[in-house]
Amino acid sequence: MESLRTNFEEIKKTRNPEDINNFLIKLSNSPSRDYFNFIEFFISNLEPKILVKIKLNLIFAIGEIGKTTAINQDFMNFLLNTYFTSDRWVRNETIQSIEKISNHSQLSENIINLIENALNEEYAPIRQNALKILLKLEKQPKARNIFHILNSKESELVELGLEVLIKHFPNYTQLFDSLNTSENHIILKSKAIRTLLFFYFRSLFDLESFRDLILNSTWLKDSRAKYLKEIEVYEKILLKVN
Repeated sequence: MESLRTNFEEIKKTRNPEDINNFLIKLSNSPSRDYFNFIEFFISNLEPKILVKIKLNLIFAIGEIGKTTAINQDFMNFLLNTYFTSDRWVRNETIQSIEKISNHSQLSENIINLIENALNEEYAPIRQNALKILLKLEKQPKARNIFHILNSKESELVELGLEVLIKHFPNYTQLFDSLNTSENHIILKSKAIRTLLFFYFRSLFDLESFRDLILNSTWLKDSRAKYLKEIEVYEKILLKVN
């Protein structure tokens, strides 16, 4: 701690981005809540042109300290603001840091909204890390963007998306309600419906009950037909297995 403090006093004077990055890497290797003062100084006092060159390591350091220590709202706001003004690599590091922080810090509504919206990112690692956070949270997320994930061609993303759905919408009535909200059922392509049925239903009784909910829904005829067709196919598979 003392050597880092001495090093910090020198770096404050030089303001050299390379030196600051090296310092942040050392700090991250042995994270402590005592180092928050260093990070706060960099955020509050460095010129934007220097801050932009160190923010990747700065965000990483916040996440490493946040693994074991609650962080305050100012750091949360920094992560939030940085996400919206950065490239995809920094955005991904921000999501990863939030995942670490979520072990010991309460995530605000704004942060949770950020995580849910990150599921729309084109960069797959961001979506994957956002899903990992939703999988840890107790608060039920909005299902809409998770349904979009199920249409992905990347199996790892689809599996994580299904895990999130099953955790937060564990039975077929909750699943139907989430599909019935804001016309979410329109989002899913046939392959995604097939996958959803496979992961959710092992019982013919539950599958029939789910089928009845769709039959009696106010969905457009084509949408109902698409789901009912996949249910019929899966029903035959279950009958063979049982």
